[in-house]
Amino acid sequence: MAGTQRVSPNSINIRRAELETQRIALEERLRPLRLRLLELTEQLGLANNRVTEDMRRLRHAREAADDRGNTSAINRNLKQSNLALAIREEAYKIKQHYDNNTSNSEACSHSDTRVEKLHTRLEKRRCQAYKALEEQAQRAENACSASRAEHALIYRQRFDLKSTLRELETALSAVFDEEARLNRGRGRKRKLRATQRKGKKR
Repeated sequence: MAGTQRVSPNSINIRRAELETQRIALEERLRPLRLRLLELTEQLGLANNRVTEDMRRLRHAREAADDRGNTSAINRNLKQSNLALAIREEAYKIKQHYDNNTSNSEACSHSDTRVEKLHTRLEKRRCQAYKALEEQAQRAENACSASRAEHALIYRQRFDLKSTLRELETALSAVFDEEARLNRGRGRKRKLRATQRKGKKR
């Protein structure tokens, strides 16, 4: 028939060899990438757990730093401290001086001065405790930002790797399809030859 081109068996064999070379090369490239995908998937799971844990710590740290009420842990501890006990003792002495009409005495004045100093020390300790909580909240925020950045980096690497894998697997699938098509052609020719030989014998 005019317009049909016969492909020589030699050129088909050359194409088969080329396809086999391509297939082997693609499979060799895919093997380490698939292993890397498994590693990144595992790392992503761990990074996700770290983000969740760091966000939980950050939430607790912020709540502790923002809680300045009378029932907060810091104020409860300060009320039970030796400083608070000393203030209560001096305040009791001052009350006794007033009850005994000796509020102008040197002892009452001394108690007043001592209560003022104790209050200053107590307030200083309260400020230090709140500052420590604020620093802890800042550290928790930094840790959370770092873990989220790490998670984003691993996610991006995994996304890019999956895209590369899809491209290579598509190329490998095309090679498989072409190899299968050529092999089907070879099978048909063999069957045809066998049929022709049987016909000659008859």
